[in-house]
Amino acid sequence: MIKERIQVYADKETKRRVKLAAARQDIPVTQYCLAAIKQQLAEDDLLEQEQIEIAIKPPDKDDLIAGLQELHEDILIYRNGEPLDVDQDLETMREERDDELIGLR
Repeated sequence: MIKERIQVYADKETKRRVKLAAARQDIPVTQYCLAAIKQQLAEDDLLEQEQIEIAIKPPDKDDLIAGLQELHEDILIYRNGEPLDVDQDLETMREERDDELIGLR
């Protein structure tokens, strides 16, 4: 069997813990890591085989509308009764971006 190299980058603490765990089992770090990877792959395969299905009930249309109306009222309160002016807000953001790009801000 031809083996391929896998590189794993980790922070110093994780590397120290892996080396310590391998030393406790008196095996090389490579063998320890490969065993951990194979164990995780086996667990993933078990989960895929189970194919747990969860039924999702679509939300009630009236509940969605009520929720949106409530959100709209909350936004109006947050904006002190001023409705959203999307066109003006977009124009303001574009101007700010343009000023930032040409170095005016």
